[in-house]
Amino acid sequence: MITFVKSGTTLEHLPKGNHPQIAFIGRSNVGKSSLINHLAGQKQLAHSSSEPGRTRTINIFDVDKRYFLVDLPGYGYAKGRKATGYIFDDMIGGYLEGSKNLKLVFVIIDARLGPTELDQQMLTFLQQQRLPFAIIANKVDKLTNSEKIALKRQLETGYDGLPVIMHSSTKTMGKGDVLDTIDKYLLRDH
Repeated sequence: MITFVKSGTTLEHLPKGNHPQIAFIGRSNVGKSSLINHLAGQKQLAHSSSEPGRTRTINIFDVDKRYFLVDLPGYGYAKGRKATGYIFDDMIGGYLEGSKNLKLVFVIIDARLGPTELDQQMLTFLQQQRLPFAIIANKVDKLTNSEKIALKRQLETGYDGLPVIMHSSTKTMGKGDVLDTIDKYLLRDH
């Protein structure tokens, strides 16, 4: 069962303790809320805004008292911190650089666009910070089968050995792959 815990704007606002954290990040309006709702099997657990860049908090969800899902604000509309040529919100940078319990970051890209320049900059930043990450290509229901295959091949070639998950909350595709990937990263610590 996935339940909402709280929202915050700094690491100090996040729940205390040693619960592992799995973060979700992507451009504004890439479908993070729909993805979290799909994982939870609930339609209104995570809320999205119709206006890009409106979500200004880090939202925490508890998964079966085992780990937290961390929904980070979308990047691309925020002004603030500049790191490695990449501009993103101080909240995002503070969390990614400072969370001791972060086990995996899912970078969500829009399958229709492929990895944008902002997505590529985020992936480079995560590599440079030596943070474990995987890619979720979201909204794959908008692609033909051949486009899905080409996108997956492009992502796997560009990021050798990195998990790439094809996801659609509309077609209920990829949920098991996301949960399996989380379990693999959680088991690495045991």
